[in-house]
Amino acid sequence: MTLNKADVLPLYKQLTDILRGDIEKGKFKKGEKIPTEIELSRLYNVSRITVRNALEELAKENLLIRKQGKGTFINNEKFSRGISGSKSFTEMCREIGRKPGAKVIKCVIEDANEKDTEVLKLEPNSKIIVIERIRYADGIPVAFEISRLPQRFTFLLDEDLNDSSMFTILAEKYGIVFMNSRKTIELVYATYEMSRYLNISLGYPLLSISGVSTDKEGVPSHRSMQFIVADKFKFTV
Repeated sequence: MTLNKADVLPLYKQLTDILRGDIEKGKFKKGEKIPTEIELSRLYNVSRITVRNALEELAKENLLIRKQGKGTFINNEKFSRGISGSKSFTEMCREIGRKPGAKVIKCVIEDANEKDTEVLKLEPNSKIIVIERIRYADGIPVAFEISRLPQRFTFLLDEDLNDSSMFTILAEKYGIVFMNSRKTIELVYATYEMSRYLNISLGYPLLSISGVSTDKEGVPSHRSMQFIVADKFKFTV
C-alpha cells in the first residue's frame, strides 16, 4: 500500500489518518503490539521518519503507547470519570494517577445570553463570567471546558486558572462549594476550533456534557459545558 505523494496533506498526516482508522475499526486489539517502524515503512513505502512522526502523533492522542526496547502498543487504558456529582476534572485525574493540567483560552465578562438568564436565574441584561479552558491529563489534551458564572464571580478574573482547579480555588480561598448538578450528555463532532484545541481531526466524535450546579444555598451558580474526546474516557454512574 502506498500513500499519495501528490496530495497536499503531508505523508505522515496521511499515514496518521490511516493508522488511526485501523485502530478505530479494531484492526489492532487493545494492548496489541503494532508492526515496527521498519515494517510500516516497507508496507506503506515511506521513510522511517515519516512513520515515526505518524506514531508520535497517535501517541499524543493517547491511542498508542511507545515502550522503549519493547515496541509500540495499542493503548488499552481510558481515563475514568464518575458522571454523577460535581467532582472536578483535577480530582478525577489525581484519583487515577494522572497529572491534571489546564490552559486558559478565554476569561472575560460578557452579556448573559437567553440560556444563561434562564438556568442561572439572572435579571435581564445581566453580565456573566465566561472561562474557557483546555484540560489535559499527563500532558494530553482530553477535554475543552466552558464555565459560565454570574457576575458575582468576577473575582475569578484575577485568579490564575492555568494548571489549577477552579473548584479548589473557590472552596479553599472563598468558601464556595458547588453542589450536585443535573447533567445532559450527547454525542457531537469536533468543529475546526475544537479540533485545533484538542489535537484531533475535524469531525472527530466528542461527548458533550452540560450541567448547572448550585451553591450550598441552592442558588444556581455554575453553568458548565465540557467537550470530551470520546474514546479517551469511560464513565461510571
